[in-house]
Amino acid sequence: MLSIKKIALAVLCSISLSCPLLFSTAVMAKEVKVVSYNVLSGSNWETRMDDVAREVLAHNPDIIAFQEVLPSLRRRDSDDQQSGLEREFSDDKWQFFRWNQEFGHRNCAPIVVNTDRFTVVANGSLILDFTDEITEAQWQDLWDLHDYFHKEHTFVEIRYVTWVVVEDTDGQRYSVMNTHYETYPEAEHGAPEDPVKKAYFEELLHRVFVHMSTKSVEQGEFLRQTYNASPILVGDFEYGDLTDPAIKTIVDGGYFDTWLALNVESNQNRRPARGIDHIFASNELTVKEAFYDNDATASDHSPLIAVFELDGTTIPDPDEAEPKTTILEQAIASEESTWQRFNYTVEEGVTSLNIILQGGEGEAILYLREGERVSRKRYDCMATINDHSQECLIENPKPGNWTIGLYKISTYSDKTLTAVTE
Repeated sequence: MLSIKKIALAVLCSISLSCPLLFSTAVMAKEVKVVSYNVLSGSNWETRMDDVAREVLAHNPDIIAFQEVLPSLRRRDSDDQQSGLEREFSDDKWQFFRWNQEFGHRNCAPIVVNTDRFTVVANGSLILDFTDEITEAQWQDLWDLHDYFHKEHTFVEIRYVTWVVVEDTDGQRYSVMNTHYETYPEAEHGAPEDPVKKAYFEELLHRVFVHMSTKSVEQGEFLRQTYNASPILVGDFEYGDLTDPAIKTIVDGGYFDTWLALNVESNQNRRPARGIDHIFASNELTVKEAFYDNDATASDHSPLIAVFELDGTTIPDPDEAEPKTTILEQAIASEESTWQRFNYTVEEGVTSLNIILQGGEGEAILYLREGERVSRKRYDCMATINDHSQECLIENPKPGNWTIGLYKISTYSDKTLTAVTE
């Protein structure tokens, strides 16, 4: 069992919310089980749709997040892939949330909720447009390079996060967000590994998927603030380790990878061949189990199952949040110039900003100023030297850019600069 403490992240975004939905009575339980399953490819959908449902239901889930449920793939003329799954989960126990093809997207991401376990509070979707991050010309480059390396035009500039907020009988709430990243930088299908094109392809992919990760983290925090719900982010992320920039953005945003958390010794942390679904959980949650069902054969993916333990799970009251400590720079050493300057962005809602310089050898004076430039005449705070530790405390700082300055008194080294916000 692994318990990981919450790392606060105060980010808000705006999105249109759907109205609260009707619900059925929930049953008390001490754990919640989440399944993530990409079901697009495999044998003929006519024969395997029932297998998909059977493999998922065998795990007795509470929340199911499907990816790549293709609307054009039909079992019968009147029954596309999503409608077929919706029918499989049509009894009183389940509530099926469709993804209704906004922008003509080919990959649906429905979420299914066990209403014996949860009340559904709200649901909705967040549309992500890559051209919010890269230019139209770069998007065309990305399209062309995707075809160059992967030999198929399946890459689209519109991605999505579908979500539901659910509540247990004890009042505990969770938001489950479902998404799909679709591709990865490696060449396949015999495409030539042109190093220049490959490097540019990787750069664009990292930019758009970091953008997706950032917006997903913001959405999770928005749902936390709006509904007091612990966020869980699931989906087909394609990537395997925590060094990838898109995955690192999620982890740095206050989540942990449930499978890696419980399988740190497993095959040098490498996932199973078909294990490219992930379930990320907010750091205040406790994961009890996380495993891939490698016996499932209804798709070319292995479903990922994570079980969270509810005992002791609490969501901090935003009005009583613990201070957030961020290491801005470590091992700071003096340079030839007299000044070293660092930028820091104060977010909305911060009521206290404390910049701390400590440790190391030698002396520098710590200055802090709102805006772009700080000097010995222009500052909002000048700290005093106190046994190699200094502080600049600002109450109710204005949101935006602040500049931190270190003015050299004597040659210094191995100092650490820290920001503490409330």
